Amino acid sequence: MQYRIITVCVGIISLFCSITSQVQEMERGIDISLLFGANIGFTTPVPVPKQLDITRYNPKFNPKFGVNLAYFFNERWGIGTGLTLDWKGMNVHTGVTDVHLSVDVPNLGTLTGYVTGKNTTQVTTLYLVQPVYGAFRITNKWQVKAGIYMGETLHRKFKGDVSDVMILVENPIQQERHIEYATLNYTKDVRKFDQGGLAGAEFRMNEHVGFFADFTWGFILYFSGEVPIHFTMRNIYFHWVLPTGSGKLDLFTFPNIPQISFWK
Repeated sequence: MQYRIITVCVGIISLFCSITSQVQEMERGIDISLLFGANIGFTTPVPVPKQLDITRYNPKFNPKFGVNLAYFFNERWGIGTGLTLDWKGMNVHTGVTDVHLSVDVPNLGTLTGYVTGKNTTQVTTLYLVQPVYGAFRITNKWQVKAGIYMGETLHRKFKGDVSDVMILVENPIQQERHIEYATLNYTKDVRKFDQGGLAGAEFRMNEHVGFFADFTWGFILYFSGEVPIHFTMRNIYFHWVLPTGSGKLDLFTFPNIPQISFWK
């Protein structure tokens, strides 16, 4: 998996260099920037069921970096795309009541049934993401956008544990058992791609300093196929990003194209 990440990083840098080397052929304004930021949010059922009582939430540090390209047809309207590496994840502690789970009990094996007790879940997923969006410039400083994103899963982990729980086991006969500790691992059931919608805004303080934030909502479910969790889970994340670049053309020499810059 590490080699895949290295390959993707090299690809992003190559894409950035390729874009800048061919941007001379474009006749209108282009914004090109390297992106560095973070994601914060949830991989969660929607809506959150009443069987879950969230007692503690840790958003973790989920970095995001890549390259963004926006092409404007005129002073107001444009389109954009890019390529980013997005880590999405969280640690969450919940009290669960009659939640259907499959857990691995030490010295006993796998039990499947309705669990009541304490639960801890760790989620880490790495995506290679390509957004496609439309953009509208409100002013020289403010810009809004909306569109879709598509992501391939490069790394996935969905693990956790339960403690001091009662589990109602249905097979072969219905029985209730007390479990001091058990683990759960649904990593193999995480879907290998993600797709959803995005909406966001960008603010530029000047030619060199800016900030933009996006809200993304997964259209497809986080798990594929049949999983012991009977909830429709999806990715819901907020992204904040610091685009970096230069408002001057002395970084790359493009004669007779005054409209092209990293920052307008």
